Amino acid sequence: LHHQIKEDLFLHLLSGHFAPGLALPSEIALCDHYGVSRGTLRRAISDLVSDGYLERYRGRGTFVSRSKLESGVVGAYNRFHVVGPPLDPGGRILLCRRIRAAKDIGAMLDVSAGTILWMLERVRFTDGKPVSLQTSFLPFELCPGLTRHSLAERHLIDVLRDVYGVHLGSAIEYVEPTVADGHAARHLGVRLRTPLFQIERTTYTVGGVIAE
Repeated sequence: LHHQIKEDLFLHLLSGHFAPGLALPSEIALCDHYGVSRGTLRRAISDLVSDGYLERYRGRGTFVSRSKLESGVVGAYNRFHVVGPPLDPGGRILLCRRIRAAKDIGAMLDVSAGTILWMLERVRFTDGKPVSLQTSFLPFELCPGLTRHSLAERHLIDVLRDVYGVHLGSAIEYVEPTVADGHAARHLGVRLRTPLFQIERTTYTVGGVIAE
């Protein structure tokens, strides 16, 4: 549960909903918003503090750090490709369901709040070894019926191309170091706080529409 709260807060930070230097709402307000205990909330906030997205000051509260993404390694390429050791097709599907875009996620995908999206979370493998934990958001209208296809056995890029005629053309990535929280450590089979790379990628179709 604390991982889900961490991811939701991270999306708020990424979208600029909380400006750098701004204080977060009080712990009481956030606990009420998420319907969780203070201990669960503090675990989520502590992870974001450890990752450098938030700063905590005794007696003053928790504040938003300067965006790490602005100072991270940025990569852009005009021909979509995969680098590094090849990923096995498919992966272990942790979640694949329809959601309605919150304002922040909608802004990232350039769609209105309330737009129906796919949320897909997978563990990806190379030679059978877990190497990546991926969460994807895709416009529902781009690939309706996505759950009918065997995403556990095929590359998503192949399903988009072969089934829906969606050809990916370019992408922008932000890459930075992080450490494994409990969710990532469990699914990647590594120790808690093992150093990892975190990649935020926006992928566009050849027509310039955000696909993922």
